[in-house]
Amino acid sequence: MIRSLAVAVVFSLVAVSARADILIGSYGDGGLTPQPLRAFADDADGDALPLRVLGGPQSTIVSATGGSFEANEGVVYVADFWGQAIRVFPAYADGDVAPLRVLDAPILGQARTVLTDAAHGELLTTASGCCLVGFALDASGSAPWLHLLDWGGSSTSVTQLNYPGSLAYLAASDEVALTDSDFAPSFAPKVLVFNRADAGNTAPKRVIKGELAGLGGWLGGIAWDAQAHVLFVGANTRLPDGSVSARILAFHDDDDGDVAPLRVIAGTATGLELPSGSHLLGLAIDPLRRRLVASISADSVTTDNKLLVFGLDDDGDVAPLQVIAGPGTGMQSIGAPVWIPPDAIFDDAFDGPA
Repeated sequence: MIRSLAVAVVFSLVAVSARADILIGSYGDGGLTPQPLRAFADDADGDALPLRVLGGPQSTIVSATGGSFEANEGVVYVADFWGQAIRVFPAYADGDVAPLRVLDAPILGQARTVLTDAAHGELLTTASGCCLVGFALDASGSAPWLHLLDWGGSSTSVTQLNYPGSLAYLAASDEVALTDSDFAPSFAPKVLVFNRADAGNTAPKRVIKGELAGLGGWLGGIAWDAQAHVLFVGANTRLPDGSVSARILAFHDDDDGDVAPLRVIAGTATGLELPSGSHLLGLAIDPLRRRLVASISADSVTTDNKLLVFGLDDDGDVAPLQVIAGPGTGMQSIGAPVWIPPDAIFDDAFDGPA
């Protein structure tokens, strides 16, 4: 609690002009060609060049598709989808840097997302594509898991877990929210909320799902605004011509059932009306500038991959404040964004004991 308060104070005192980073990785070409993590300035716009690129043989990164910044260690945990591992790097690593440690327990399978909870010394990620698993924060190699929520597809299961795509840790309530879908047609999308340490055949505490919720055809990322107690959810709907109409939905973090969102970012001005082969994939929150970063992943056309930046209180058909896209970015088949705070905050907030 003391550390959390200290971080909040430092966040309020550090000038917003201090540069933070947005990290973005790539699914690439099925693991044939390793893809690096690229870092962009948080105020980047247009066809921006990366500030730094993390990747190479020593990094062992194959496809960094998601991640989580961990402030106490000053590191970023990277979910490597084709590399089937969680890799840990210094937060501001640049070039071909070896990971500090690698968690590659066989149960991970193709890890798409990871979140960290330093207060309880845990990391959470997906297991074998179907389940939710927790490990010790410092786990490496084939370390055993601490708790595992079962797949929900058996006749006796109540977890409702199918193929979870993105995770958010709700620190205030010690819960995990995730995006998923039903097993059978029409494969209805849903948001499931569990206690962090739930295990075995345990039902979710809350489920956001239904016509009023407006979750569309399938979900992308999920992110939590701790200050406002709001969950942001990325939704996609495929149209008859193959294009995709995406939107960002804001729910209160204790919403349950078929509830209408508090706000919806959607429309032609938003950049969320997408060509065939593109979809809204990931979300990340910049708490300093009160911004929401969304990643648009395209199957093949590099310039269709982009990062859109909105205000956290935006609503309706609003234009993004920033659009990072273009050949200079080097982005292709991108994953979920990761926000990294300015090094000034890191230095001031985490040097010395809490």
